[in-house]
Amino acid sequence: MLKNILLSGLLCSSLMADSFDNFLQMAMEKSPYLASSALSLQQAKQQSSIITRYKNPSLELEYSRFEPDAGSSDGGFRASYNQPVRLWGVEDDYKRFSTSILQNENAFYIQKRASFIRDISILFTLYAEKKMLVNLGVEELEIAEKIYNISKTRYEVGTISQGVMLQSQVAFEMIQIHTENLSLEVTQKYYDLLKQAGITQEIHIDIEHDFVMQTASNDKQNPTLAILKSQKAKALSKEAVYSNKVEWMDVYAEYESEPEEEIARVGVNIPLAIFNTNAQEKQISRLEAKKTDLLIKNEDTQLSIESRRLKQQKEALFSLKDKNTNILKIELKLLEMFEEGYKIANINLLELQDVKNKVIQTKERIIEIKTALNQNAIYTNYIQGNYNE
Repeated sequence: MLKNILLSGLLCSSLMADSFDNFLQMAMEKSPYLASSALSLQQAKQQSSIITRYKNPSLELEYSRFEPDAGSSDGGFRASYNQPVRLWGVEDDYKRFSTSILQNENAFYIQKRASFIRDISILFTLYAEKKMLVNLGVEELEIAEKIYNISKTRYEVGTISQGVMLQSQVAFEMIQIHTENLSLEVTQKYYDLLKQAGITQEIHIDIEHDFVMQTASNDKQNPTLAILKSQKAKALSKEAVYSNKVEWMDVYAEYESEPEEEIARVGVNIPLAIFNTNAQEKQISRLEAKKTDLLIKNEDTQLSIESRRLKQQKEALFSLKDKNTNILKIELKLLEMFEEGYKIANINLLELQDVKNKVIQTKERIIEIKTALNQNAIYTNYIQGNYNE
């Protein structure tokens, strides 16, 4: 009964399954996490605009009334207009600083997006691995059932004892329990995947997907390294801003009318950088740039080591895959021979069970290797910046 249910469920899943690429695209379009990150990018654009905007002008109006000791009184007024203006060259420094803020936030968004793709992909490989193990469990169940049926036939004709027949029955039922437990694990991995993707609807995902390691390109870089480089550029542009001891001057115009005279004034008000020269702020920004530069070197070293590890791991996994594939061919042939031998009482049950177990174990190793190769490609693509676009 369990076998039929599992086979039916697997068949329905394959008929209605959507590809992983379609699932990933849906996740990226519907993810609240990525939508929130995109809003942070818009906030950064507004923040960068605040940095470069001008200060508001001020207008001063004044009315005066003159009342001499003798004679009629008279009135006058004064109007003053004041506009803060950035000094020459300061505006360009602020524009570069504004651009660096935007580029830094964009690097954070790209890193979050790339990490999202990486994490979704890794969770998919874990789900696919459990699903393949369930498929293998169904296959093992069929073999165990065949052995059990042969044992019952041989017991009925008196060629084996009841104890031997019961051993095959226990083995068959234990595999049923194991396969059912695997089905529960598949359900857990499936909902972990949906939760990470932010998708609430039920989707059948085709597990037949191989991740391919893309070619490294000079125009792509590791997202974490990109963040550190953008932070260094931000610190350097901030240092350039603080290099301006004086940033603003006030340009003003004034007109004053009195009973006996009219006065017009035009001038500038330039602050003197005597006590506050931004020296500490400039030094802090410079130290921040140096600190980030050291972090860049450290991250570059770590990435280089990790890339070599992944490369060596990939080569070892391909070698293991070939060896286990060759072993499996021999074991399958041996299993067929032992099944035929068991039918005619040339082979005992323990020998047949041992060969069957070795076949299943080899297939499990091949599934594990396939999962490890997919994860290797995912991590390599992430390190190389292939998920940045």
